[in-house]
Amino acid sequence: MNNTFKADVEKTFFTDFAEKINLSGIRLKAVITKVQNNPKMTGKFKESLDSSILVRNGLKVSIKTRDLPSSISIEVGENITIDDVSYYVYDVEKRHGMIHIYVQKYEG
Repeated sequence: MNNTFKADVEKTFFTDFAEKINLSGIRLKAVITKVQNNPKMTGKFKESLDSSILVRNGLKVSIKTRDLPSSISIEVGENITIDDVSYYVYDVEKRHGMIHIYVQKYEG
């Protein structure tokens, strides 16, 4: 990872934007970003989405990889809770020392 990018993640991203959350019983710092996909998207944007998933008002939860206990594994298709609200995990990305968990409010 580029040293400048790494410094930005450490000193700015998780300092200025992070909040303490309860992720399925584990207290940790995370950056929560709202994810909204317009179901009327077309073209290349639509092609990049999984056609079986329609996300409205989802969340992207970014956590430092080292902050998540190694005994915890978050997988696509499972349900997790964030601050006592149940969510469905529809994607997980691991990159640049972070885990990005994409969730949608579970209503089933």
